[in-house]
Amino acid sequence: MTPRQFYYDRSKEEVEALAKRAGTTFGNFKQIAIARGSVGKKLAERLARASGGLISELEALYPERYEALPEAKQAS
Repeated sequence: MTPRQFYYDRSKEEVEALAKRAGTTFGNFKQIAIARGSVGKKLAERLARASGGLISELEALYPERYEALPEAKQAS
């Protein structure tokens, strides 16, 4: 699960707790999740550990590779 998916699938309290365990702030995690802000290797590792593996390091580093793309519409 990507940080964005975690953010939208969990309560605010759960997101705040994850951010705290990962050594970051709720605001920073929200920025990462919503605006797809950059995540360094160390933070990606901490997010993976803090989430108990729900967020993998690769999903944190490269969320665009793991989120479903909207279906393409055919031209009319």
